[in-house]
Amino acid sequence: KMLTFFTKIIPTILPILVLFSNHVKCKDTNLTSFATTIATYSPPSAIGPKDTITVQNKQLYIQSTNAKFYLKGIAFPDPPPSTPYNAQGWIDILHQLHNLQTPYNAVRIYRMDPKTDYSEFFNEAAKLGVYVMVPLTSAQGKGVINRDAASPKKCYTRSLFRYGKSCIRNYIHYPNVIAGLIGNEVMNSVQTWISAPCVKAYGRDLKTWMRHEVKKGAIPRVLPLVYAAQNTGLGAAASPARAMKLTVDYLTCIPNVYTWETVTLRRQQQEQELKTVSKNHENPTTTSTKQTWFHHKSGEMQKDNNDDDDDDEGMAIDIFGINVESWCSSFDTYKTNADGTTGTYYQLHQGLQNASIPLLFSEMGCGHDLYSHDLYDKEHLNDHYSEIKNIPENTDGPKRKKGERTWSQIPFVLNEMSDSWAGFFAYAYAGSPEFVMFDNGPWDGVHTLTPTADFYSWKEQLDKAMMVAAASNSTSEDTTNDAWMREVMTTPPLCSTVELELKEVCDIELQDFNQISSFVRQQEEPASEYLILLIVSLIVVGWASWKIVNVRQMQLSRKEYEMIV
Repeated sequence: KMLTFFTKIIPTILPILVLFSNHVKCKDTNLTSFATTIATYSPPSAIGPKDTITVQNKQLYIQSTNAKFYLKGIAFPDPPPSTPYNAQGWIDILHQLHNLQTPYNAVRIYRMDPKTDYSEFFNEAAKLGVYVMVPLTSAQGKGVINRDAASPKKCYTRSLFRYGKSCIRNYIHYPNVIAGLIGNEVMNSVQTWISAPCVKAYGRDLKTWMRHEVKKGAIPRVLPLVYAAQNTGLGAAASPARAMKLTVDYLTCIPNVYTWETVTLRRQQQEQELKTVSKNHENPTTTSTKQTWFHHKSGEMQKDNNDDDDDDEGMAIDIFGINVESWCSSFDTYKTNADGTTGTYYQLHQGLQNASIPLLFSEMGCGHDLYSHDLYDKEHLNDHYSEIKNIPENTDGPKRKKGERTWSQIPFVLNEMSDSWAGFFAYAYAGSPEFVMFDNGPWDGVHTLTPTADFYSWKEQLDKAMMVAAASNSTSEDTTNDAWMREVMTTPPLCSTVELELKEVCDIELQDFNQISSFVRQQEEPASEYLILLIVSLIVVGWASWKIVNVRQMQLSRKEYEMIV
């Protein structure tokens, strides 16, 4: 009877709660937040076979709906190295986040074994509407990129290429696998930049191999590739924002001048076609229809570009990630840090406006030890102390402890920066003690951990960002052509231009990327050719051996005859 009563009464009182929270200044802030959370949260839809994420120009899209996709993810914990994979343990974390009504849609996995069957985890994540970013390298063994080696034979090996292929074959059949990571903080100093051509060659070969496999029907799609860079400068000459721009430019640059000129001309023609057609009778009237039409039209062009057999124009990645540990005070803002310096997020947003691919924060969050104690340290803030009293605690969960983050950067990433940034992964569920969002760790690979105030702050900021986005979509209708054509394709730079800038600015001299041969051409010949070559080799070796033995026997026989005579 109680269940029947609440089933009938909740739909009746819910609109009243929402109306009350929007139009009445309620003294109990918890009631306001509670009503708003009930009204806004809805579990994400299950991910179907056609809901793969595609890269179109500088944005991510859901293939089945043509809707833009923004990553609102969390870094998944690593199980202990000695602990075997426990599917239920991994799934329980997904269920925990789901039961906490967390409005997230993705996880980033750091360590996986391409020989392991992860079907239970992937399938359950798809049911819960969660996408997964998978690693295509490993911390040890055959999947390692040696960032201290300049020679391609040492930092990019055949075993690494084979490792990447085995990963893709294992993971790519799941539609919620959003992308594969080909490297994490490999080139994070002037000294380790010597390995950059190896990272670029690895991405190039995997993309080329995947296109060939798709044409043969061996795999269903080309998996987008990601590189995650540490947000740090290159010596005194290049600021972090400039270093990130150099990194994304190098990994997407086109090595061949003729190819670059061809691509530039083709994209200029495509942009002009989009502008021309938009002014004719094909031009839609509403923003939503315009965006769908533009995505369809540019998607056709993108498909034409991807069908080319020119090693994907030399581009090694489809998405560029940045591991950022900034926004280290609750008084930081998008444009200005608490100490008065220019905001890190603003610098990155402005500095990477001309990147040719989508951007995301592959790790986001300041360490607890670096996060300003402004909520508790009166002497540190002086005049700001009056503001401390007005910073509200989370609606749910425990009170914040010293160093726990407020995550107030999230609305800016998902709104102000959304023209070129595709989202973020909050760092982290568990792992390094300075970044954990769940307590009582480390994670044992089986049991879930306890959410902290850090987690609840992250959750509430996600709720706020969703509300802002929903209000913006429902009240604004921008009918200008410029507003819906911001995503026109940007041509990647020429490699020689990027390499010259690296030399002049940072004194980094790289091996010519054109000189790094492809393992696809060297090793991917059909098995029948290897069999024929093996048979011919055996015949030649056998004949030569027989000939040598026969000649030797003839020589011995002749000596015996001479001795007898």
